[in-house]
Amino acid sequence: MDTNLDGNIVYKRWTFWRVVSLLLLLSIVAFWVWALSPLAPQGHPDKLDEQTFSEAAKPLCVDAKNRIEDLPLALTSRNPDERADLIDQGTAIYRDLLAELVLISPSPNSRDGEIVQLWIEDYEIYLSDRDVYADKFRNGIDEAFTVSKKGNRWVTDPIDEFAKANDLKECMVPLDV
Repeated sequence: MDTNLDGNIVYKRWTFWRVVSLLLLLSIVAFWVWALSPLAPQGHPDKLDEQTFSEAAKPLCVDAKNRIEDLPLALTSRNPDERADLIDQGTAIYRDLLAELVLISPSPNSRDGEIVQLWIEDYEIYLSDRDVYADKFRNGIDEAFTVSKKGNRWVTDPIDEFAKANDLKECMVPLDV
C-alpha cells in the first residue's frame, strides 16, 4: 500500500509475477514442512528392512575378501596372461560368493528381496566387466580397467552404496584389479 501525491491510499495490484512468486514461496515452505515431518521417507533407500540377509552375508563376504587378499595383486604379474589369470581367479571367487548370496537372499516378492536382487545383478555386470578386462590382456590390449555405467553412474557405485547402507563393507567391490 502506498499513498499518492494527494494523500489517497493506493493499493498495489496483484500482478501475474507476484502471484507466481507467492505460490513458489508457499510451495517451498510446504515442501520443507513435509520433508521434516514424519510423513517423509526416512533413511537410505537401499537399507534392508530385515537384517537377516546382512548378518548371513557378512561372513561369506569376509571369506571372499580374505581369499582375494591371499592372491597376488594383478599389477605384480610378470606378463599379460598371468595378469589375466589372476583377474579370472578373483572373479571366480566373487562369482562363488554371488552364488552363495543368491541362496540366502530374501524372497524376491519382498522389498528386501527386490533390493538384494538388484544388487546381485549389478555385481554380475561388474564381474562381466572383469571378464572383458582379462580377455583384453590375453589379446595384448593393456589399458585401464573401466566398468559399465548404470544410468549416469558407474555400476560399482550402487554396489558399494548397498554394502555401506547395510553394514556390509566387506561386500564392497574388490580393489584387486
